[in-house]
Amino acid sequence: MSDADKARGRVILGMSGGTDSSVTAMMLQDQGYEVIGVSLWFYTNNHSYDENDNYPDFILDAQKLANKLGLEHHVIDARKEFRDIIIQFFLDEYLAGRTPSPCIQCNPNLKWKLLLEKADELNCDHIATGHYITIEDENGLFYINKGKDPAKDQSYFLWNLQQNILSRTLTPLGKYTKPEVREIAKSYGFEEVAKKKESMGVCFMDRKDYRDFLQEMIPDLNEKIGQGKAVNVNGEVLGTHDGYPYYTVGQKRGIELEEKTGLMVSRIDAKNNTLILEKKADLNKLQLRISGYYFHNIEDIKQNNITTVVRGLGLNPDGYSKITILDDNELLVDLENPAWAMAPGQPVAFYIGNKLIGGGFAEYND
Repeated sequence: MSDADKARGRVILGMSGGTDSSVTAMMLQDQGYEVIGVSLWFYTNNHSYDENDNYPDFILDAQKLANKLGLEHHVIDARKEFRDIIIQFFLDEYLAGRTPSPCIQCNPNLKWKLLLEKADELNCDHIATGHYITIEDENGLFYINKGKDPAKDQSYFLWNLQQNILSRTLTPLGKYTKPEVREIAKSYGFEEVAKKKESMGVCFMDRKDYRDFLQEMIPDLNEKIGQGKAVNVNGEVLGTHDGYPYYTVGQKRGIELEEKTGLMVSRIDAKNNTLILEKKADLNKLQLRISGYYFHNIEDIKQNNITTVVRGLGLNPDGYSKITILDDNELLVDLENPAWAMAPGQPVAFYIGNKLIGGGFAEYND
């Protein structure tokens, strides 16, 4: 069932003040929906939760657009929840020697959850976002599909959105490319909206390196962790490093080696503040262990044309995958071609063609 086939009604739209959500608002209005804008306030650079704080620019932009379009607009101040749930997850994962993706946690546990709750509160039939994906109904099961623009595909970060969310979500931009969306904004007479810059990186780090963010949030981190050893797979000491939270699998930068070896991080031993180093080729893995998996329909894993995505728009293994369930929490993925530098905590998504069927989190496979 396409967006156009759904009965028109009231819809909650997540509005960030950017090009994508703004054009989504205009398109939904044209399609006959009663659009209610909601801006989610997750973060301020000074970590304040004061209700008297001035709104950031993106909320002011969203309010301005809503006013021009004649939309009702609400702000949900979820800064405290975001700090307690998402940022704390981010910090905890790095302190455990893992490589987290905060978006994977935020989407189901905060962002889409809050939109759905607001939709219920305001008696809205649907929620909508400016994501470049489509959502298709297959015999009563809703699946995310990659959008038209491969450079803007955001499906990788959405594998754990469940049926109660997908069944009510509208994503009209999935049928367009980003340049086409900018042209649509111009056609509506919103030149300023069409020229807005893309938001990049993790939203709460304000373009900081994650290492600087860790030090900002945990001021005594260096004193707590200290320098550690870098060793080879036999345990022989090769040099030192600045502390395990500052490294991830596949990294060479920032390790002080006694002699140049070309080795890179293959494993992080957080308990002993130790990095295990191997050759680049040794980081290729034909089998992955995945935890915390979710599928809309577990029968999908029996298909022989499943592809595995480990880096969103980055380097991904070619060929098909075989998935074997180990228990209620873990599964194994056998790859036709290797995945490189898989880090524990890293999201992994599974597709059949353009259809996203599920995902999970990478673990060490011992």
